[in-house]
Amino acid sequence: MALRFNPLTALEGSFRGFPFLISKERKPGGQRGPLHEYPDRDMPYFEGLGRKAKQFELAIYFIGIAGDTDGVTADIQAAAFEAMLWTSVAAGGKSGPLMLPGFKREQVHARTWERERTADKAGWVSFQVTFVEAGRNQYPAPTTSWPQTLLAEALAARTAFAGALGAGLSLVGLPLAAADDLIASAGTLVAVLGVAAQLVGGGSPSSALSAASLLGTTFLAGMPGIGEALDTVVLASGTVGLLASWADALAGDEPTASSRGLAIDALFTVYGEASADDWYFPGTVTPTRAGELANQAAYSAGIRRVALSEAARLAAGLTFATYDDAVALRTRFSDAFDDEVNQAPAVDGTREALASLQANTLLAISAAGADKARLVPYQVARPRSAISLAQLFYPSDPDVAARAAELVARNGTIHPAFMPAAGERLSS
Repeated sequence: MALRFNPLTALEGSFRGFPFLISKERKPGGQRGPLHEYPDRDMPYFEGLGRKAKQFELAIYFIGIAGDTDGVTADIQAAAFEAMLWTSVAAGGKSGPLMLPGFKREQVHARTWERERTADKAGWVSFQVTFVEAGRNQYPAPTTSWPQTLLAEALAARTAFAGALGAGLSLVGLPLAAADDLIASAGTLVAVLGVAAQLVGGGSPSSALSAASLLGTTFLAGMPGIGEALDTVVLASGTVGLLASWADALAGDEPTASSRGLAIDALFTVYGEASADDWYFPGTVTPTRAGELANQAAYSAGIRRVALSEAARLAAGLTFATYDDAVALRTRFSDAFDDEVNQAPAVDGTREALASLQANTLLAISAAGADKARLVPYQVARPRSAISLAQLFYPSDPDVAARAAELVARNGTIHPAFMPAAGERLSS
């Protein structure tokens, strides 16, 4: 014999903090895609296009409180709930948290709802509500200003990573020697910045290298001496500020696509050095040693993530000569972000910030390089001058000299009068 439904023991839930009772919960799932069935073939093919959006179809209700003989309180609750749903629509389709039984939380939109009241259920108002996951818009409208979008995202990520680094460093319960270790790590960072600047120094003016070097010297001068107290929050904010200012110094006062590219290369060098730090956590360590290792790991992780966010910030102002240049940089960012997202914790918001920055960086680079010419191989019967090849490949371009210079630079030619018979050129 089936048990009779008891409204007083029903499941409870809420949307945007408004509580309700649940009589039925339905959650359809599946994946999108067409099913192809071909004539005269017994083997079909399903073209999977990803999962469907999560939906939560709930039958909910409100009942009158004890002593309410007319059931007016049920109507009051239902009216307030419906007004809240309409308010979320009027606010531009604002999403909100949906709490389900078992402490399940989903960020959703209220997509459709129906209100119902029947004569045989006094003091009872029911709703059929369909909620759909809010998700994230990875393909905004074509009018999106990708440089501005990426710049804002990179600055937000910088703030998030600075906060996470400050929270991840702690000297509580540790001896002063632990502070000395962190100061030594800061010194190592400055040394790495110096090496990275020298590696790209061939394309940077001496003034930019001097400014970058001075930043590191000033940063170390502000560090406490051996055995003195260290404020880890100040160390975190100072490290983030140093990386940001250092990247700007390398890019120059009036950044060009070339100087931005050099600064990005230098930041990836810093990222690579911080990634090489292999902090080994043995199975059994003393509490002091565990704290020291955790600080070193947090500092290295903070440097990596800030280096990525600063490189992404500079990439917001990049222009690309070829589609292939954009693809190469996009791949470089994608690989680094994938590694960081896999390692980042979710509890402090670092993983979410990295994932959002990754999506915006890759989309911005794709948009900047989408309409650029591709690199294609060329081969002629015999070596020619750069001018003659430019006239041959780009007959409609009036700036033949610029095209010739591009061919020389692209192929690393020693003298423009003697271009190789086989090399690379732009497709248009």
